[in-house]
Amino acid sequence: MRGVSEQPGAVAGPDRFLMGIVLGAVALIAVGIAAVLLAGRQQPSATVDPSSPVGVVQAYVEAVRAGDTERARGYLSQSARDQVDRPGFPKPVLPPSPPDRRVLIEAGEVGADRATVRVTISTFTARSEPFSTGTYHQEVEVRLVRDNGQWRISTPVEPFPFLY
Repeated sequence: MRGVSEQPGAVAGPDRFLMGIVLGAVALIAVGIAAVLLAGRQQPSATVDPSSPVGVVQAYVEAVRAGDTERARGYLSQSARDQVDRPGFPKPVLPPSPPDRRVLIEAGEVGADRATVRVTISTFTARSEPFSTGTYHQEVEVRLVRDNGQWRISTPVEPFPFLY
């Protein structure tokens, strides 16, 4: 005797539950790919006034990372350049900075003739083990003074944090 639900010649249709799971999985994959593509885009950097303390530090860091010691030296105050020019002061050869380093520059205190800027350097590392990465953060405080009406770095900043 045949069951009530069995009919001769009837073809079983797709299971709605199974189709829901498959479509949900495809939707999750599509959302994941879209999130990776959107998050991977570089955000346009905000335009910084090059004559502001943050702008001077940003230009200094860019010059150091590019290996342009003369341009980096131009962002130092006269007293800082005198310190750098002293005999015995290390004169590093500055190679270009690796791409796995990010530099975040934030305004600190700004007065009439003195300012501080906080620089956070984040270094990202990956190891051979799966899902094994590391991040190292270093903070540097940069002090600036007004020198002939322009903001300049008052104390020579060791360039190595920006590079290695």
